Amino acid sequence: MHNQIDIPYKLKLLNSNNEVANELISFIEEQEFRNVAFITSKTPNHLLTNSLEVAIFDHVDKLKTFQVVSPSISFVNQLPLAEFDVVVGIGGGKVIDTAKYAGFVNEIPCISIPTAISNDGICSPIAVLKEKENKYKSLGAEIPIALIVPMHLIEKSSEDGILSGIGDIISNLSAIEDWELSKKETDEYVDDYAVMISKTAALTVLLEIKNSMLLKKSKDTFLKDNLKIIVESLALSGIAMEIAGTSRPASGGEHLISHSIDELFGAVKPHGIQVAFGSLITTFIRAELGMVSYSAFEEMKAAFSFIGLPVTLSQLGISKQKLIEA
Repeated sequence: MHNQIDIPYKLKLLNSNNEVANELISFIEEQEFRNVAFITSKTPNHLLTNSLEVAIFDHVDKLKTFQVVSPSISFVNQLPLAEFDVVVGIGGGKVIDTAKYAGFVNEIPCISIPTAISNDGICSPIAVLKEKENKYKSLGAEIPIALIVPMHLIEKSSEDGILSGIGDIISNLSAIEDWELSKKETDEYVDDYAVMISKTAALTVLLEIKNSMLLKKSKDTFLKDNLKIIVESLALSGIAMEIAGTSRPASGGEHLISHSIDELFGAVKPHGIQVAFGSLITTFIRAELGMVSYSAFEEMKAAFSFIGLPVTLSQLGISKQKLIEA
């Protein structure tokens, strides 16, 4: 059984708009892309997109920038991309998802330039976009052929966004427990490589949190010192999904809890933060059922507490009744 997997040609973590522009130009020339579509939104526009437009202009035959009005399937279907040979997503998670899905629908490659790292979508083969009823749907997409990360913008992005990214990575541990359980109960195929990569991503970040706690470092110091590790782990998480051919290595019951909260009550917190809370619940339930030790739950809770992820209902901003319903 051989599955064809695509892994990005490039993963570059850079420190200025200029470096990002030079990297993008050299990659576009190396791949011989002549007609380039940018997909972006308001804030990334003046932070980065404008300077990339100026820099790249003389290196391509055609350049057009599309502003994401609504990150939806219908928006993607209306994009006139027939004449372009690459799409570049520049912005937060919704913009990157829009670009990945647009590339997939139009059968052209996508380059990911994330200005926030709130989830593992920066480098995954999945796009989450709105359908007609404003419900979000997970869609198959192409994994980006290159991931170019402007670290200078990530550093300035919201702390909630970074915490959300951390929550999304650590939730892989819960997702893998679910996948293994499904193998036991339903004989579902589990890809060992995908599990290994996904777990490594999650445990790397968790270990850094534990080290910071032991060394009595502050949360701010932890975030500043480990941004690179967080970005790399998010990329690994996306690659694990590409290897598995499914979102299984990074999405289980903890994601379903978060999606239910979104559908019933509207998002109370960013995706990765809700998912992290979902992981606490699923890990506690597993401990109650004797599937994992209580120390696994306590460890996760302590780590979340330290970096400022919610560990109580009031911190999440939801009532007990609503959570039970979800």
